[in-house]
Amino acid sequence: MDAGTELTKLAESGDRDAQLSLARDLLSAKSARQADLFKAITLIESASAGGNGEATAMVALFEAMGVSRPQSWDRAFDALRLAGEQGSEAARRQLLLLSASDDSPEAVDPERDFWIKKREAVSIERLLAHPQRQSLFNGPRIRVIEGFASPAECRWLIHRAKGMLKSALVFDLSGQQVLDPGRTNKGMDFQLTDMDVVIEVIRARIAAATHIPVPVFEPVQVLHYSVGQEFKRHHDFLEPGNPHHQEQLQSHGQRIATFVIYLNEDFEGGETEFSQIGLRYRGKTGDAIFWANCDMQGRPDPLTLHAGLPPTSGEKWILSQWIRDRAPPAR
Repeated sequence: MDAGTELTKLAESGDRDAQLSLARDLLSAKSARQADLFKAITLIESASAGGNGEATAMVALFEAMGVSRPQSWDRAFDALRLAGEQGSEAARRQLLLLSASDDSPEAVDPERDFWIKKREAVSIERLLAHPQRQSLFNGPRIRVIEGFASPAECRWLIHRAKGMLKSALVFDLSGQQVLDPGRTNKGMDFQLTDMDVVIEVIRARIAAATHIPVPVFEPVQVLHYSVGQEFKRHHDFLEPGNPHHQEQLQSHGQRIATFVIYLNEDFEGGETEFSQIGLRYRGKTGDAIFWANCDMQGRPDPLTLHAGLPPTSGEKWILSQWIRDRAPPAR
């Protein structure tokens, strides 16, 4: 009996850990179909009902993202509270962060109402609020928001990406994502099984700041630059005149905007440079910069040519969120 068959049999027998593991495998498969998604969700909900805290934390994520159900922050935070009660350390850390608590999971009051109180302290209105946008440039449209993310959120994002970094890819002229000598940094793309409620809250705050809905967002990335690593001058938009980009443009739409959050500041160099307009910017921890890749008529703007310059000391961490003009097709 191979490992996959054995895992399936364990899941069918009601083993909660096996149900969660099989569900993750189904969700991670590149060729996953809609039926696989429904099966995975059913397995996760079954494991959650059986008291598996990690499965309940995934249910919380589904509620936050609206996966196979109407989106609901209240149900997401309630599920996160239940996951904490069921022993999920990841859920506990998220709930403490979202409630702006100074407590640590290791010093938790064992009484049941501890997590109820933390859940009651979570306010989606507070979490989606952001400071005022400031105009950095108008042609192209470039804006900054100082203090967009909290230091705790920045630490959380770095923590989630560490150990998962891979060489960052680019779209080449043939429309394929490939390694390129012009991009030497590393990064992590957060697919569904990598996501959590904290990250989805940050994406929802980006949506509030840009007035663009989350469903047209690409998977969020956390990027890391060691000394000397860079992303040389490039555009984020796809070339409409390139026949190899037509399939992407028709199915996923154009990349109309880019949103970047600086997750740390203990490095030198590493600015975001817009060479066509003579602009360099480097934010402090939690600051954000975002720009429109297309002009007001929806045409790609060549003046958005930019580069991620290499750090000269330390290491640079950023969150990068590409935004399309339409939602991707359902799998």
